[in-house]
Parts: sequence; structure tokens; C-alpha cells
Amino acid sequence: MSASQKSFELEALCASLADDALQPLTYEVLCRWVETIDWTLCDWADHVPKVSSDDDYARNILCLDPFEVVLLHWPPGVESAVHHHEGFWGTVVCLQGVLENVTYQINDGVLRQKDVLRAHPKGIVPEPDGTIHKIRNGSDQEALVTLHFYHPALEDLDGLVLYDLKSGTAFTCNQSAPTASIHLPVSNYRSIKEYAFRFEPQPEASHVQCNIVPKPDAETIERMIEGYFAEQANQYDALDAQIQKRRHYTAAIDGLVAMGLRTLSDSRPVARVMHLACGTGRRAIDIRMESGLEYTMEGVDMCEEMAAQAAARDVQVHLGSLRYPQEFISSESFDAVTLLYAFGHLPNRKTRRNIIKASFEMLNPGGVFYVDAFDAEDEYEWGPEAIQQFHDQRLGHQGYEEGDIFYRRTLGEHVAFLHYCSSSRLRSLMEEAGFVDIQVTTIGYDQAVGVESHNGKLFVSGTKPVE
Repeated sequence: MSASQKSFELEALCASLADDALQPLTYEVLCRWVETIDWTLCDWADHVPKVSSDDDYARNILCLDPFEVVLLHWPPGVESAVHHHEGFWGTVVCLQGVLENVTYQINDGVLRQKDVLRAHPKGIVPEPDGTIHKIRNGSDQEALVTLHFYHPALEDLDGLVLYDLKSGTAFTCNQSAPTASIHLPVSNYRSIKEYAFRFEPQPEASHVQCNIVPKPDAETIERMIEGYFAEQANQYDALDAQIQKRRHYTAAIDGLVAMGLRTLSDSRPVARVMHLACGTGRRAIDIRMESGLEYTMEGVDMCEEMAAQAAARDVQVHLGSLRYPQEFISSESFDAVTLLYAFGHLPNRKTRRNIIKASFEMLNPGGVFYVDAFDAEDEYEWGPEAIQQFHDQRLGHQGYEEGDIFYRRTLGEHVAFLHYCSSSRLRSLMEEAGFVDIQVTTIGYDQAVGVESHNGKLFVSGTKPVE
């Protein structure tokens, strides 16, 4: 059965599994099979179990052979206890609502949160053997319905270990436990061990990751990013000034662009500069001032609040999306084009490729394009983690490209998107567009801020050839 099939009966599919068994029945094979089917097309609503309490979820086991298929119903706000999958594995499909999967890892008796994955309908959450996690309904208003596939089948929860983060107590369920909850009667546990572990909360951070599956489409991502930056438009420049590493980094990049423009002016007049994703226009002004040149500043930004601030700073702004460069492109009209601190926010490879090509087309022969990007290999950033999550969370099957992540400000509500790029990939895109004299430099961000370094962000420049 494939995702292109029409509606189907869930019970009938389960009944056919024993005669049409997956071979070999491994974690990888089961996951791939689940990923080929659009489970929202089945009659799952006819099998949703009734909950006996608004504080706990309900289970409906549909099949145990050759693997378990079980449908779960989660009232608003309900979550499982943190529990350990030991000796079994599987995957979970979100059918309705928002599933939040929080994973943990334990080392030397210390339990720490690892990551958070949010699944919307059709989203899939893999659960390999050894997973420590909890599932919670991410909505306080809508019920969550999930379809789970496990092997070996769990006829009951006997032996399942639960963790109470507040007290450090470990509960081991017996066969009478109806759900993975630490609030059941004592008779539902085989053992209760106090001070079994210590939970260590995550250190405070300005931003946190929160991947979403399936990956939203490009237009939705753009709206998410617009909301994210609109949320902080009136304080964005202040945040740049307050966060020391960001202040030093952006000043260093602005200085490199300004120096490049001065060098360019030695051989040709610099009359017009385009700032893609110009934001508030502050950096465009800073670059022009540091260059000591006089030229027309133009820009494109999709955030109305930021574009208004840029216009007040004498930047001629086009309000629009970088996904549609044909709306603002002006062939061979600019002496330089910049795309700063924004390349990673472009929603997919197609958009990133197109905007580099559009920048090439906008430049006069001999003009220069400047872009910086988040380096996938920066060990002090989320890049290596994003690559690992791409594989561990099987994100490639859900629309992701390697290096994609979603995140939000700790004190904010809006989720944004970011892509981490390799230097080789970025150089390849520049070459494909036609640029020559391509320079790729790593500028420190978390370490050795603002100077050339082994770790940091990629700063790239390329020249349009003179015919």
C-alpha cells in the first residue's frame, strides 16, 4: 500500500498483516513501510477509544501479530510519563492534533532533555530501541490521536520503566498498568525506587530548537519567519546591540562588505547597492558609512514592520518575498548585492539557488555579491546537531533537507526556520550561478568573534565576470 492509495479500512489492513508480513521485520523496514502510507486516509476515527479520565490517555490495541498496532486518544494537555523503550522499537503517526515528543538521555544517573519534535497530522515520530521520551498533547483545547506501531508487540506495559522528573523516582509498571503514568495506584507498579536518578534541566538559552513534521511548505515557512521577525521588529536593533557576539559579528561582516565596496570603487563607480532581506536598514546604513562612499541603497524585505524602518533610513524598499525574485529583479542594475544573516532563513534549496542566480542577474558585469550563511560544521552551533537529527528523526522522509531546523526564542511564541549549509555546497551554488573569484571565509561567532576562524559562519563573495 502506498501514500497514493485511496481511503482504506484500518481493521482490514491489520487483519492482512499476518499473511503479508514484512520481511525482514526490522526497525528500518517497519519505519519505511509506515512512511509509504498516508494513514490519515483510513477510518481511524471509528476506532478512537473513549477516555475514562480527562487526565489520562486511552489505548485501543488493534493488532499484536506480527507487530503491535495501537490507537491512542489524548485529551487536551495530557502527557505520558517519561519512559524507557528497552527491548522494543517502533514509530508513531499523528492523525489529529499536535503531538509533542520530548526525548531524554541518561548518563551516570543524570537525566537530561535531548530534543523536542512536534508532529502535526501525517507527521511521523520514530522510536528506536533505547528511546527515553514522553509524548504529550501539544494543545490545551484539541484532542490528540496517534497511531503506534511496535515490535515486539506489547500485550501490556509490564516492565516499562517510568521516570518522575521532580522526585527522581523510577516506577516499573506491572501487567495491570493501563497507561504509562506515574499517577496510577501503587498496585499497578512492580517496583518503585526513590532517588533512582537526578534530572538536570537544560541551561538557559536565548533560543531553543523545536522541529516540526511534516516540514511545512515554503509559503507557510515564510509566514512563520515573518511572524518571528515582526514579533521583535521594534527591538531587533537593540537585541543586536545587547548580544555581544552578534554585535561583534555583524560589525565584522559589515566591515568586510564596506572594504569590498571601497576596493570595487577603485576600478569602477559604485552607484547602486541592493540589500536583500534588508530588515530595519540599520546594516545598510552602517555599511555605507563605513565604506565612505555615496550610493543609492535599495532593499527587499517581507516584514512590513522592518521595511518601514528601513524606508525611514533612506533605503528604497520593495516589500516582497525572496521566493519571487522576478518581482523585484532589475537586470544588470547594481554594483553590489548583499544577503546578510538571511540565507539560512530561505525555506528550501530551490529558493536558495534561485536567489543566488537572481543576485547574479541583478549585478552589472564586475559587480560583487556578498552572502553569509550558518555553517553546518560549526561545532558551537546547531549545525552538527541538525545533521544528526536529520538522520535520527528520519526527517528526509518528511520533507526536510539535511541541515534544516526549526527554533524559537525562549521568551517568544513564533517558530522560525533555519538551514545550515556546508561551504562546499555554497561554493557550488555560486559557481552554478556563474560567479568567479569566489572567496569563502569562516568568521568566528561563538568563539573568536568577528575574526577569521575555524568555527563560525561562512562569509562568501563572488564577482560577475566582465564580458
